[in-house]
Amino acid sequence: MRLLSKSLRRKAAAAAGVILFLLCALPAHATHKIEHRYTVWGEITYEDGTPAAQITVQLLIEDGSSMGEVKTDAGGRYRILLHVHNEDVYKIFNMRVNNVTRKVRLLFSPNDVQTERGQRVDLVVKREGEFETTGIQSQ
Repeated sequence: MRLLSKSLRRKAAAAAGVILFLLCALPAHATHKIEHRYTVWGEITYEDGTPAAQITVQLLIEDGSSMGEVKTDAGGRYRILLHVHNEDVYKIFNMRVNNVTRKVRLLFSPNDVQTERGQRVDLVVKREGEFETTGIQSQ
């Protein structure tokens, strides 16, 4: 009987450990309050209209530090979730893809704590190697 209860205790402890691991392994952004989330999403295409699949989309603050980075899917779509605060409203970040850097301003209402914050940013870029200089666009 004691052997059975030790076995059950070990299984319960192992199950608790797995659950704790899974909870700790969840992305940090999953627990952000809605007013701390800001999603940037869109589509990246080449000049001929084809999707820019599996290319890197970078979001950078003015000093060049990364805010987030992701690869586009097969359709050229991307989605990056940022952690922001009310004082970040109107801040500008750079979105860099291949030869294009676009300045994007964070736009949201600091008083609205119920609406998802975010914006769509689509870009048309040249294929890597098809450019000499970096183009800069503004939004």
